[in-house]
Amino acid sequence: MSLRDKLRAQSAAGRASELFSRFGVLSNPFPSSTHTAHNPHQRLPADDDAEERIITFLRDGTTQVVVIEGTQGVGKTNFLNFYESEIQDSLADTDGYYVVRYLADPEASFDGIIRRLFQELGPAHLKKLTESLMKDSKPLKTVRGQDMRSALQYLVNSKADQDRIDLMMEWLLGFRLLKAHREALGVLFRLDTVESKTAALRDLVLVSSATNVLQGIFLLLDELEKQDGVLGPTAVVRYLSAMRAIIDALPRHLFMMIALTPDAMRRYSAALPAFRSRFQNLISLEPLMSSEDAENLADFYIQTAKSEAKKTQSARAGSTNLITRDQIFGVFEQLRKAAERRGDKGVRQREFLHLLHLLAEKSIQAQ
Repeated sequence: MSLRDKLRAQSAAGRASELFSRFGVLSNPFPSSTHTAHNPHQRLPADDDAEERIITFLRDGTTQVVVIEGTQGVGKTNFLNFYESEIQDSLADTDGYYVVRYLADPEASFDGIIRRLFQELGPAHLKKLTESLMKDSKPLKTVRGQDMRSALQYLVNSKADQDRIDLMMEWLLGFRLLKAHREALGVLFRLDTVESKTAALRDLVLVSSATNVLQGIFLLLDELEKQDGVLGPTAVVRYLSAMRAIIDALPRHLFMMIALTPDAMRRYSAALPAFRSRFQNLISLEPLMSSEDAENLADFYIQTAKSEAKKTQSARAGSTNLITRDQIFGVFEQLRKAAERRGDKGVRQREFLHLLHLLAEKSIQAQ
């Protein structure tokens, strides 16, 4: 059979129904190694720890920095994706919380992340804050920076004029300071350094909190270990120092969840000892340590796919195994031996699921 014929067979109408009638699924239930988004999340003991931290933050408002530590491929990205979705869903009906979209690959400068925080707050937040200050300007006393105080006062005096709000957003994002900004906001200096942006963010969070316009910010960062590969030693220290500075500047209202490998944690701690002291709140993710763990993970993905398929199919689901128990154990044993050779203590979930994906694909295309 030619490739063209195979493609026609696989894409023919009713193909999904055929898979459902035989295997009980609509597509391959296992993600390939390149598919890291929208994958099911198997509940782990680490979830209890993460939920405790989130509940504490929502109750007390005290800043928390939670480090999700694990080697490459054990599910850190999946963990962050899951909690981004969970937090957004849980707070959908609650005002004052901002979930900064999961940053898959932090920029080479922490300045970019601060800019992203300002963008996430956006003009709508500034308008809401100004309207609150128009009713009661006392919270302006919490603002330390002269330029920030002046800009907010100008917004209040203009009764939340949209043009001035837009100019303030430009100023916060570090745009070039023009005559229009000086005249409309009364600001004198451009926010062109990490220090100045951090101070501005601190003031904005404090005054927003004092007016009850802001309750908290969730910031989720992944792949932080890459900074050691793209930046020189001096730049790495600056990056980590900037991260430490924003944590210190916001003792309240910030929940930061960071995914990091143990090796990166050791390297960064050596480069900046104060970095380690801020990252004591550790949640560890472990690789698959036994064939039972492997079987449970495989079964979780299969059952999740079957449950999703039943939501859209009215026909009777098939019961043929997409992959066998022996195949699952065989894949685990193969990867366990490879892990031993490279000195790993367990099998990485990403590698395990990828091989199951390949086996399942053979079964799907063989029918």
